[in-house]
Amino acid sequence: MTGLTLEQAQARYRLYLDAEAKVLAGQRYQIENQELERASLVDIQKGVKYWENKCIEIARGGKKIRTMRIIPRDL
Repeated sequence: MTGLTLEQAQARYRLYLDAEAKVLAGQRYQIENQELERASLVDIQKGVKYWENKCIEIARGGKKIRTMRIIPRDL
């Protein structure tokens, strides 16, 4: 366990969701000939996924989420 409460993890998750919404509303802009980016959407989306999983992990009593990848074989 990380020492975080579920409420703390949920609060951080909400911050990332809010940041994602703001970036999606106006991520890039241009001044003269220079294009600027306010924040990295990819990094924010990684944070969203991380905190979503952390909330689930804490709610499950510290059990991590395990995923399985199935690769089809040619027959």
